[in-house]
Amino acid sequence: MCGPYTGQAENHGTYPVNHIAISVPDVDKAADWYISVLGFHELRARSASDRSVNPDAGIFQIYPASLQKVRMAYLSAGNGVGVELFEFSEPAMGAGEEANFEKNYFRGGFFHMAVTTPDLDSTIEKVVANGGKKIGNTVPIYGHVAAYVTDPWGNVIELITGSFERIMANR
Repeated sequence: MCGPYTGQAENHGTYPVNHIAISVPDVDKAADWYISVLGFHELRARSASDRSVNPDAGIFQIYPASLQKVRMAYLSAGNGVGVELFEFSEPAMGAGEEANFEKNYFRGGFFHMAVTTPDLDSTIEKVVANGGKKIGNTVPIYGHVAAYVTDPWGNVIELITGSFERIMANR
């Protein structure tokens, strides 16, 4: 097992998670939700890119030509992992295109992120009180407990009481 990441490039092939990007229909509401409910903090001012104003912006060099406008928020979790929120405003997310765990849990690609919390029950209550919902039951995992919730836009978040490394490596 490798030690904690020190911020320097390592030669043994283990890389830290840098950030996770989430598509949301309203970047302001989503950023405010992740800040107030999960305690993330905002790293810099929210930004917008418009292909008609700045066609050479990096995002337009990556995404298809159909992307014309996007708004972004840049957050950080308690351990420094970044969370980018993207509001694709032109073209906009259509009805029925939002995340839906019950219908699409089996699809390819990422389907949840996990957030460590010292108090699972109060975090679940806070999520639900702020427009999210709980999915399924709370379950024991190697001396810890976990539960799945969604943000108000259907993005799935696993809440768990221990770090991934501690739970999986020290059992």
